[in-house]
Amino acid sequence: MLQIVGKISVATTLVFFGLAAPTMAQSYNNLALTPPMGWNSWNVFHENINEKQIQQIADAMVSSGLKDAGYIYLNLDDNWMAKHRDANGKLTHDPDRFSSGMKALGDYIHSKGLKFGIYGDRGTRTCHHYNNSDQFPGSESGSNGREELDAKTFASWGVDYLKYDNCESNPSTQEKDYTAMSKALLNSGRDIVFSICMWEYKEWMPKIANLWRTTFDIGPAWISTSWYRGVYQIIDDNNKYWQNAKPGNWNDPDMLEVGNNGLSYEEQKSQMTMWSIMAAPIMISSDVRNMSNEVKELYLNKEMIAINQDSLGVQGHRISDVDGKQVWTKPLRSGDIAVALLNNNSSTQTVECTFADLGVEGEVEVYDAWQKKNLGARTSVSAELPAHGSALLRLIIKPVPRKPFKGKAFAIPGKIEMEDFDINGVGRGNTTYNENDSEDHGTTEGGSSYRPGTGVDIYKKATGYIVGYNQAGEWLEYSVKVAKTGTYIMYASVASANSTSSFKLSIDGEDITEEIAVPQASSGENNFDDYNEVEVTVNLTEGEHVLRWTVTGDWMDIDYIKFCTEGQCEITSAIRQATPAAVQNITAPHLHKKGNALFVEKSGMLFDLTGHRIK
Repeated sequence: MLQIVGKISVATTLVFFGLAAPTMAQSYNNLALTPPMGWNSWNVFHENINEKQIQQIADAMVSSGLKDAGYIYLNLDDNWMAKHRDANGKLTHDPDRFSSGMKALGDYIHSKGLKFGIYGDRGTRTCHHYNNSDQFPGSESGSNGREELDAKTFASWGVDYLKYDNCESNPSTQEKDYTAMSKALLNSGRDIVFSICMWEYKEWMPKIANLWRTTFDIGPAWISTSWYRGVYQIIDDNNKYWQNAKPGNWNDPDMLEVGNNGLSYEEQKSQMTMWSIMAAPIMISSDVRNMSNEVKELYLNKEMIAINQDSLGVQGHRISDVDGKQVWTKPLRSGDIAVALLNNNSSTQTVECTFADLGVEGEVEVYDAWQKKNLGARTSVSAELPAHGSALLRLIIKPVPRKPFKGKAFAIPGKIEMEDFDINGVGRGNTTYNENDSEDHGTTEGGSSYRPGTGVDIYKKATGYIVGYNQAGEWLEYSVKVAKTGTYIMYASVASANSTSSFKLSIDGEDITEEIAVPQASSGENNFDDYNEVEVTVNLTEGEHVLRWTVTGDWMDIDYIKFCTEGQCEITSAIRQATPAAVQNITAPHLHKKGNALFVEKSGMLFDLTGHRIK
């Protein structure tokens, strides 16, 4: 039971959440932008699958509400296939257990509003055929050397998801073999989510797949002494890779054991808690035709699912572990923070968390996902958790106003250095920048010491600090105080090696300029040191306002903005009259607006400002 605590002694490590934001770079196929949810046959049925059984599972996923809750993939695991290929060398179904064939089964699954997943192997034989070689002599179930053919075959059956295993294969050709299937899927003519099942993480995997197994196979135990891995052992291993996850690229700690024998109810609830906080693919692997109400409630908990499916795409990670009493956190798109409390002890323990250790000041509303109730305003929580038990919470962060970096608004007329952007507020719409570029060039260019931990690239030039390495859709805001209503001349000191760079300015959400083209560097296409003052006339209203500078085109650097009145401006030798931006290179990124929505167009494709592809 959760209760208020005034102070706790649990040692925690302060973590800055914003650094894990997704980048503009997309997954290799723009699929699975939230962790896949669905059902897999292996843990519950192993090799004993058949057509009627799978159809019944599809029916149950619909009638139980699983499909509507987001569990949309119905994935067949090993042993759906015949031992031998057909006369054309194609994989084919087992004629006895799947007499109607894979295309017909896929059609049935699709007719229920579900997606069809299938299993394959990069080696000579699939794992079941290899491990039972006496039953499958000469099996041709593996895809090694036949990736293009098999990918096109899967596509012709309507497959939406491929789990690709690692049995009877050459350890020295892992990257080569998985890359071959990745490319084959891209060339198959169908969107197919690619799941690598190689039982360990490798750095090349995010470039070619949507998800990858980080550990060996899971089994029905909290701590396993058998050949398989227990639930907690997998949680612990998967945590190592949390920074690798992002939309379209997920660490996969294997399927759920929830609903099967072997785990206590609290252990099953904890698996759901931890798969949610770790942004893990949630693949049910129990007999959903015969779910208990208790298990069904675990699967269908809306708040648990919302935390798992949050579009920010950050994997939660452990920030505290004191004698098995753990605190895990996960930032959410809304500005809220998900918190998991976990007791990895064999007896009841009290797990505590003070929110100041998470960087949250003052009281925040706390919602308990499993109790399904709001716990009111808190500065900390304490949970008495049974052995291997957990709590899943959402800290509802109310917006906190932004504030000027140097304590007061910039005066207009006057000069604004770009590196002096406002300090972040908290909550949706209050972030002072939208930093989609995960690189921090300031670390090597000498700028990170000026504004550490912001995610904005600030680095040193001969003229002082500048903001650079920005992309279309990124923005910075500044609190300003306009002396009096009137017409002002604005100068922006900007540089770009591209002919497709542009920006615009707005006050309190209303544009005060068109998109302004940035002059291309005259001393070489790779030279970003050729600064010019671009001039434009703007109309401003007396009083305090929020000035936003937004990148609308390709890469650019900017040093400062200054405002003056006619006859009072300091003239430089490099003034350029502002010209409307005309981005002529259709492959260059460019910001667009439709209604209230902003999106980036690049190479004919559209992306929202988080980098998600808009289909």
